[in-house]
Amino acid sequence: MTGESERLLGDEALGDALFRLCRAVEPRRTIRGWATVELDRAEVEVAADLAVLGVPRVEAAPDEHALGARCRLLSFEAGTEVLLLEPSTEGRLAAALARYGEGHLALYLLTDSEAPGRARRAGFTLTAESGGPFGPERLVLAAPRHGPFLVLAGLD
Repeated sequence: MTGESERLLGDEALGDALFRLCRAVEPRRTIRGWATVELDRAEVEVAADLAVLGVPRVEAAPDEHALGARCRLLSFEAGTEVLLLEPSTEGRLAAALARYGEGHLALYLLTDSEAPGRARRAGFTLTAESGGPFGPERLVLAAPRHGPFLVLAGLD
């Protein structure tokens, strides 16, 4: 998970969208979403890759409905969090895994309830609100259906 994997896989499809979105919504924090085909294995591998941050606290997280995934959150003492995402449907996440393989395919921007309006005014198209691992969320439609994914979350 170091070096190139710090970037979103397929981020060239986003152009400058991430920069523009962050300027518009001013997220309180961001959390990387790591796509995998097997949560247990990914938990071990990601924890090992980030061992310098300590032993993570691992907890189940609510399902990710917009991407079609089961989730598990790894929280490290240094404040770093990684959301593991395993497909639960043949939806967006499954398509992204088929195209890019495992890796950093989503970025969660935790922000406030006014963020969707600010994002729309900045020219972004959003999905309808759904539930996700960090509460109410909206997927930003800034890349192809197979990702990568930008998600506005924590909108309550």
